[in-house]
Amino acid sequence: MELNERKLKILQAIIQDYIHTAEPIGSRTLTKRYDLGVSPATIRNEMADLEELGFLMQPHTSAGRVPSDKAYRLYVDTLLEESKIVNLQKNYIKANLLKRFGEVERLLQYSSKILAELTKYTSLALTPQLKGSKLKLLQLVPIDTENLVAIIVTDAGVIKKPLLKIAGGFDEGAIQQVSNLLNEKLVGLSIMDIEDQLMLELKKEIHNCNNIIEKVVPQLFQTFDGIDDSELFLNGTTNIFNFPEYSDIFKAKSFLSMLEEKQILKNLISTSAEGLTISIGNENSHREVKECSLVTATFKINGSSIGWLSVIGPTRMDYANVISIMGQISRHINQLIKNGNE
Repeated sequence: MELNERKLKILQAIIQDYIHTAEPIGSRTLTKRYDLGVSPATIRNEMADLEELGFLMQPHTSAGRVPSDKAYRLYVDTLLEESKIVNLQKNYIKANLLKRFGEVERLLQYSSKILAELTKYTSLALTPQLKGSKLKLLQLVPIDTENLVAIIVTDAGVIKKPLLKIAGGFDEGAIQQVSNLLNEKLVGLSIMDIEDQLMLELKKEIHNCNNIIEKVVPQLFQTFDGIDDSELFLNGTTNIFNFPEYSDIFKAKSFLSMLEEKQILKNLISTSAEGLTISIGNENSHREVKECSLVTATFKINGSSIGWLSVIGPTRMDYANVISIMGQISRHINQLIKNGNE
């Protein structure tokens, strides 16, 4: 059976109507709302064919049809016309991201907040995988006679500031020597490559600072070992209650419970391909997410993934609007990351 132009036109109208109304649609309603140029009887026949092809489903409680996951995939891949976001939204995104830029972790976290506000869905930010990132700067800064702050900056733009305690105090000149040496030996290495064996090499370099090296370096290594690969932030978790299909308390509870499965969400997002990806319903590998769609943007530096942004919602998501907003935010993030890494 051929999926001809008329069937595509009818399917597109059904999908767009269902995205905005959440109501199954019948042939007579479709004829009234859309100028399709054919009779209700013809539309009924075409809808029956589309159902046979797997693009439409008929809920047992209604005579109307709703799109299937297969229909949404066709819509996203071939029928979707990306909406143009208004200048007000563009200016809001640009102004807020520019003033918030600093650490990539905070940039992604704040971008997730903007996504939730503008799309009205739940948004997720998965922060950089630090152990795979490379050390860009390590500075030891004394704060009193026995305590230091180690400012650790990676090429992913992530900054960690662990407090190191040096029992018995220290000489600031020696601290500067150790700081210089650590930068010389460690900058350019990935966090996972910085191992205890470097201690012996460091000791050979500065004989008169051995005591400080023995106290500082183990604490630094402990900090590196304790760095979590990534962290997941959620925004707009209650936005799901804006959608009529989640007025069922059990369905809403199931969605909120799924959001608590952070490892599942991390796995889903972090395995996304480069750029902007869309996974719909049953395309998601985990049972808990098979009634949802995710639109995910992946961000990279020098070929390595440093973070992700995602929007999750029902499969009747307003893909055109979400993709447009996500694209605008992604462009700004990529530019800010590029500028910050030059």
